[in-house]
Amino acid sequence: MTEPTPLRFIEAVNGFQRTAVIRTAMELDIFTVVGEGVETAEALAARLGIAEKGARVLADALVVLHLLTKAEGRYRLTAESALFLDRKSARFLGDSVKFQLSEAITGAYARFSEAVKKGGTASDGAGALEPEHPMWIEFAKGMAPLMYTTVLKVAEVAAPAGRVLEVAAGHGKYGIGLLESGAAREVTALDWPGVLRLAEANAKEAGMAEQWRGLPGDALATDWGTGYDTVLLANFLHHFDTATATGILERARAALTAEGRVVLVEHVPEEDRVSPSAPAWFAVQMLATTPAGDAYTLAEYTGMLTEAGFTEPTMHKVPGAARHVLVAERRVR
Repeated sequence: MTEPTPLRFIEAVNGFQRTAVIRTAMELDIFTVVGEGVETAEALAARLGIAEKGARVLADALVVLHLLTKAEGRYRLTAESALFLDRKSARFLGDSVKFQLSEAITGAYARFSEAVKKGGTASDGAGALEPEHPMWIEFAKGMAPLMYTTVLKVAEVAAPAGRVLEVAAGHGKYGIGLLESGAAREVTALDWPGVLRLAEANAKEAGMAEQWRGLPGDALATDWGTGYDTVLLANFLHHFDTATATGILERARAALTAEGRVVLVEHVPEEDRVSPSAPAWFAVQMLATTPAGDAYTLAEYTGMLTEAGFTEPTMHKVPGAARHVLVAERRVR
C-alpha cells in the first residue's frame, strides 16, 4: 500500500505559480522564439531582452511542465507546444490566456469563498452575464482556436443544417464551420454588437460573408425570427439555471420549422458530477463567474430539452476536448 503524501494538496495550493509561469511565457512569446531556433538560456536572454538567470529559470520551469524539452543545455518545443503555443502555428492558442486570465475571471476567483457561501458569483452585478461585458470580446478574439475539434464535430453531426440561427455566436466559428463544410446554406449569428464585429470579420476571412449575417442584440430579449432548420446553442445554456435554460430552449423551438432541431455544445459531467475531471471542474467556473450557471449532466439536459418540446438528445463526445455536442429534434406537441 502506498503511503499517503501531501503532494496533491501542495500542487493545488501552488497552482498560482504555474499560472504565473504560463502567463509570463506567453507575454514573452518564448515558444515562438524557441521554435525559431533560439535554444539556450543565453540566446533567449539576448533575444528577449531579459536576464539570463530569468530565461533559464523560466525555460526550466516550462520543461517541468512538459511544455519544453531540454538536452545538453538546449531547449526545444514539444509536439504540443509546437502545435498550440508557437504563434506561427494555425492552431495557436496563446491568445486565449488574455480571456482565461482576464480580470473578470481572476477577480471572480479571488472572491470564490463568497461565491461558495452565496451559491453564485460574488462579482458585481451579474458577473459574466452583465450586458455587453468586455470579457466576451476577449473570448471571441482568443478562444476560437480552442474550439477547433468541436467545430469539426458540430459540422459532422449537425449536417444537413439548412438555415441556421447561432445564438450567442461569439467568434462565430461554429456557424462558419457549418457553412465551410456545406452543412448549412445560411447562418444568422446573434450576439452583442461588439462581439458580432469579430464574428463578421471571421466570416469574411473564411469567404462566407454572403451566406452569413449578424443579428445584434441580447440573446434573451431580441426577436430571433422563425423558419430556421437548426438553432445552435454553443457554450451558452450552462450560464443559467435550469428554468432559464428551458425557457431559452422553448424560444429555440418556436424559431424552428416543424422538422427543425437544436444543437448544443456543452461540458457534460457524468451523473456522479465528479468525472470526467474537466467537465466536472467546469461547475467551479460557473459558480465563480455566473449567478446561477452550472455544469449539467445528460439527464438534466434531457429534462430541459423534453420539457421545452424536443426529443431526448443524442450526445457526441468531441475528440481531444472536454465538450460534448447534443442534438435533439423538435417534437410535435
